[in-house]
Amino acid sequence: MIRDAVLWLLTMFVIDPVMAEFNERLGDVRASPALIQQVKACATAAPGAMANKAAGDIWWGVSTAIAVAIGTTDAKSAIAAAAPECASAAAAIGALQAGSSST
Repeated sequence: MIRDAVLWLLTMFVIDPVMAEFNERLGDVRASPALIQQVKACATAAPGAMANKAAGDIWWGVSTAIAVAIGTTDAKSAIAAAAPECASAAAAIGALQAGSSST
């Protein structure tokens, strides 16, 4: 029961907001098929990776969800720490968006 609550916290405060931001940014810029594939890989890997990490360390799950909710930890960093596929997707989207805003 505690594990389910922790997974819910991580989903609500970490995973869902980051995936929504990724989807929004992909809509704002012209994304290559490779980048879209990276984001899909992240969306597939992140929930399972975070669930596995939280299952092994409940305190990590609770503290990560709270830190993201209060703004002391960046959600993308938390996901990237648990799912390396997401680090490259976040960096690529950020770079693509920065490039499109400077033109």
